[in-house]
Amino acid sequence: PKLVITEQPKQRGMRFRYECEGRSAGSILGESSTDAGKTLPAIELLNCQGIPEVKVTACLVWKDWPYRVHPHGLVGKDCSNGLCEVILKPQTNPKHSFSNLGIQCVKKKEIEVAIEKKLQLGIDPFKAGSLKNHQEVDMNVVRICFQASYKDGSGQTRHLSPVLSEPIFDKKSTNTSELRICRMNKESGPCTGGEELYLLCDKVQKEDIAVVFRKETWEARADFSQADVHRQVAIVFKTPPYQHLELAEPVEVEVFLQRLTDSVCSESFRFTYLPKDHDAYGVNVKRKRGMPNVLEELSGS
Repeated sequence: PKLVITEQPKQRGMRFRYECEGRSAGSILGESSTDAGKTLPAIELLNCQGIPEVKVTACLVWKDWPYRVHPHGLVGKDCSNGLCEVILKPQTNPKHSFSNLGIQCVKKKEIEVAIEKKLQLGIDPFKAGSLKNHQEVDMNVVRICFQASYKDGSGQTRHLSPVLSEPIFDKKSTNTSELRICRMNKESGPCTGGEELYLLCDKVQKEDIAVVFRKETWEARADFSQADVHRQVAIVFKTPPYQHLELAEPVEVEVFLQRLTDSVCSESFRFTYLPKDHDAYGVNVKRKRGMPNVLEELSGS
């Protein structure tokens, strides 16, 4: 018998909610969810046809080994005490999707109490035990641990190996949240770079963000300082020069945000590099217009 995850939870975009915010927290979606079609985290029991009933318990654990019990809890359908429990009958339906599942976070001063309560309930899938200093736990990221158990012919409880989901990051944390460019004030600029642009974005950390220009194998970062990041939601920067300065025609590149600590990137915007203007002062244009001969006029008068 084996338990597998058939649809991982979506890693970003979910906001952890405090108990005082109520249960209108939305649901954890599946990783393949789109605006057009929603999916949910799902599991499946394999090779369990001879077992009449299997209990699956879902709890939250740390992102990293040894996967200790996390103080945050699951709330929603089939949830109590921060856990989600469902009973499956493998012979009729070995699959299950978790709908209306939210993540409820606890305050820092409540960390130890929340963890001890789960340990007293016997929730410790990796037998990692308690930790004296719970402040080490990362409050902005969790994994869901699914554990299945059943009673064998002699009435003994058997546990299947616990299965871990991919990490789920808190949307409201600027250290782990999804990156997004909302708007840019210009769509083109000279290939020599140095064009000043304004970019509006979701909250970012000024010391942990880069604006990257990319075209196939070429990549360059925009020039700006931490002082150019305004209240975490706007960045003023100068475009980097393109790899080729002698352009015969405009070249379209990608522009995106990148977090330096984990290399996570936003979806890209388009920017067009324009060929150099070889007649920046308009001398040739003026000649074509036929500028008056000033000396001739003066001598005539």
